[in-house]
Amino acid sequence: MGYGTYVAKKVLIYFSVLIATLTILYIFTFPVLQEVIAKSINFQVSQFAQSLLKNSHNLNTTQVQLSIEKYRETLIAAYGLNEPIINKYFIQMYNLLRFDFGTAYFIQAPSGSREVSAIIAYYLPNTILLFTTATIIFILIGTIIGLLSAKSRFWEKVIAIIAVIHSSIPTWWLGFVLIAALAYAVRIFPSGGMTSVPPPKNPFDYGLSVLYHMSLPLITIFIVNVGGFAYIVRSLVSSIMKEDFVITAKARGLPDSRILYRHVLRTASPSIATQAILAIAGSLGGSLTTEVVFEWPGVGLLTYIAITLNDLPVILGVTYVLTIVLLIGLFLGELIYGILDPRIKVGE
Repeated sequence: MGYGTYVAKKVLIYFSVLIATLTILYIFTFPVLQEVIAKSINFQVSQFAQSLLKNSHNLNTTQVQLSIEKYRETLIAAYGLNEPIINKYFIQMYNLLRFDFGTAYFIQAPSGSREVSAIIAYYLPNTILLFTTATIIFILIGTIIGLLSAKSRFWEKVIAIIAVIHSSIPTWWLGFVLIAALAYAVRIFPSGGMTSVPPPKNPFDYGLSVLYHMSLPLITIFIVNVGGFAYIVRSLVSSIMKEDFVITAKARGLPDSRILYRHVLRTASPSIATQAILAIAGSLGGSLTTEVVFEWPGVGLLTYIAITLNDLPVILGVTYVLTIVLLIGLFLGELIYGILDPRIKVGE
């Protein structure tokens, strides 16, 4: 099986998984979704009516009312509310796949739009910026630490202890500690937010402000996760170090560093890549508590605000979008895994 066939097979599998997952979510949220759609239609009709009354001075009251009712019927047909349940399923699933989640009850995007897709489109890149950056950093450094610890029994035990301690610390708790120490006591970092207030107008200064504000949450995420990832790498490398080809290489007198980086790392790379891909895919969804602690304007903070305001369209929209984003992340990971593991090309 070539790589093209592998990709086509994965596309088919992941699209089927996407439809199945969204169908399950659709079934469990069906009553709520119908309520959200009905309120979204009422909102859009009221917006249309206000615009019509403001701009159409030549129409009489009857004509205005007929136009409003016609617009309402068009929306009802577009969302399938007047259709049998099976037709309604296909119409509303099609709308969900087009990221049409209706309008929020209370929350607005900075542009002023109340479209749920526009609101999520503003917050999601902020989450990816923070969490995916932090994940890539702890993967790179964790891999290096894991490889080095595999060469020394002392560091092997140290890394195992660090991994247990760091993995046991809740991110939100460490965030509070670091804010108290580095933001309020020492005043090295800001306590929260994404930029200074007011935000710099110069793009370069704006970028520096974002980097400065994301430093503390990034350090927190790094500390909590790097030990665990290093421990995983160490375990994978240590198991490979016991393989016959490594013992043979040692018997041939090859240097340890050459055996480790040329032979062991190459063998372990698909497994390490799998762990890295899962971590990166998980980072796309962010973390509600971490974003709330650092007031980081990502989907986690958006979800918290939506829950406190009982803004159902936003809660549903975030749930559907994070499901899709997670599957896309896993799919991209499968593509990378197919490149790293040559056995994929022969169908093993």
